[in-house]
Amino acid sequence: MTARRDDPPLEGVRVALEQSLLALADRRDLADAVTSLREAVALVSGFLEAGPDDLEARADLERATAAVEAARSRLTGDEATARRLESAARWLADTLDRLHRRAPPRPGGIDEAGARRSDEILASVGLPRLHHALVPAPRLLARDAVAASAARASLAAATPVTGDLAQVRAIARDCFEDLASLGSLRRLHDVEPWTDAAPFEQRLLDNLDALVALERPLGPGAPPVGLVDALYAYATEWLIPDYGRTFALAFTLSCLASETALRWVVLALRRSHPRTFPAFVDAFALGSSDAIDRTLVELCADDDPAIVAVALEAMARRGRPDVASTVLVLMRPFTTGPSAALAEVAMDLAARLPAQTAVPLLSRLLEGAPPAPLAAARAAAALATLGEARGVKHLRGLLQAAGDPAEPARRVAFEALCLLGSPLDGHLVATEAGADPVRLGWLAWHGHPDHVPLLVEALRRALTSGEDYDTADRLARALERIGGGAAPRPTGFGAADLEARVEAWRRSFEERRPADATRLRRGLSWTPQAIVAELSARDTKQGDRPVLARELAFVTRRAVHLDVTGWVAAQDQQLAACRDLVERLI
Repeated sequence: MTARRDDPPLEGVRVALEQSLLALADRRDLADAVTSLREAVALVSGFLEAGPDDLEARADLERATAAVEAARSRLTGDEATARRLESAARWLADTLDRLHRRAPPRPGGIDEAGARRSDEILASVGLPRLHHALVPAPRLLARDAVAASAARASLAAATPVTGDLAQVRAIARDCFEDLASLGSLRRLHDVEPWTDAAPFEQRLLDNLDALVALERPLGPGAPPVGLVDALYAYATEWLIPDYGRTFALAFTLSCLASETALRWVVLALRRSHPRTFPAFVDAFALGSSDAIDRTLVELCADDDPAIVAVALEAMARRGRPDVASTVLVLMRPFTTGPSAALAEVAMDLAARLPAQTAVPLLSRLLEGAPPAPLAAARAAAALATLGEARGVKHLRGLLQAAGDPAEPARRVAFEALCLLGSPLDGHLVATEAGADPVRLGWLAWHGHPDHVPLLVEALRRALTSGEDYDTADRLARALERIGGGAAPRPTGFGAADLEARVEAWRRSFEERRPADATRLRRGLSWTPQAIVAELSARDTKQGDRPVLARELAFVTRRAVHLDVTGWVAAQDQQLAACRDLVERLI
């Protein structure tokens, strides 16, 4: 169902109600007021979802007004919240007054075709379906041990469940456990092939579908599981911050066709420990709800940088940047502190906006007296992905100036120029890498044949000096990315044999290399198609794919979006579109 946006101020009213709810949540003397506010949030969300022309939705708005007034009447000792509720009640009353002066509303409910669509449960294959389920008024997560114990005691004191409902809830709990574990299992280690996530993802989606089926049984007398309340109980069984339980709650709710479901997620995010925030990022990024994008825009205006970071990262992964949100974040001071991390994501989002917006927005960060070095470097790298010469010029200027190789701004410039791969920068990036051996592996992404002797010598030193295996392996993989073949690793043979193997790889490379190539990939002349081919290959390691995606941004000038941590099925679709685009660009 698509929400009508005839009354956008109501979204601000809902935010005010949620702020009031959060302010009063831990006051046990105001339990009735909290209950009224929870109901009001759900009713306003239902109105926004159904639209102002729905008779039942108008009735919901009247009930919401009454609930807000009831909460206000019970409130004592909090003038700020009282004023907020008075303002919300006035907005609701004014909205109702405008609605009553409009044309008569249509009868509530949905037509027969809509009912069939709503009642039909379709299997999620590779990607989550948008499911319909009853969503009650949102509840808040307990923040302290006393409140959590009281909540658990209340649940334990409830009438014991027996019979069919007990069996249904036992099955649902198994699904919750699977969702919690599979949400983590689909997050791959760097050394794992990216397609290894697919089986875990399908099992995760099967459990999502099963939960919705348990909530909407076919038999008229069969009991529903009470999905949302059961999820809440599962997620709040203990106070220890837990990615899996948080993901099970947030992801399932992010796949329901309900505005209220997303309010559960937003309120849970605001009450959760920061260690669980990655679970909310994944839930927002992977969910199928139509309300997610609007919710992320709302969260980008939050005062807490950690909440904004969740919204920005999810927005970036979904590939749907919002102009106002991006500008809002980039207007913050971001030289130090949490906002510095926000700036990097915001600049990445800015580069995906239309060029007439992105270029002036990013260019202003190169100006000033003087600009913040790291912010300017990131802005220049983003401009370079758009093909803007001023961005590349700034990056080169950073490396040409004397400075500490470990400086973050120089690192940004060095990596960007390596991915840009211009032969004009071959000496510049080689000099920078030579000053900081940890970065030598990045020369593989630049791909100039003249880098091979430098990498060979570094590998020879690593193999003969007894340096750790990771250093030697990183250098060997860099040589393979440029020249192909199998570079030697320190595995079970003597120093003399190692030297012979290094020399054999070098001779093989010289024999195979294209004579006129200025950039190589796996022993062949570099082409943009090679990036897409490696991203698509089923055995490509997950650890390489974020850098490949950044390289692809330079090639396509941000024309494509690929979330390398998203659904495998979605990535396959994105890569197919990217393959066609790259072919047209060549």
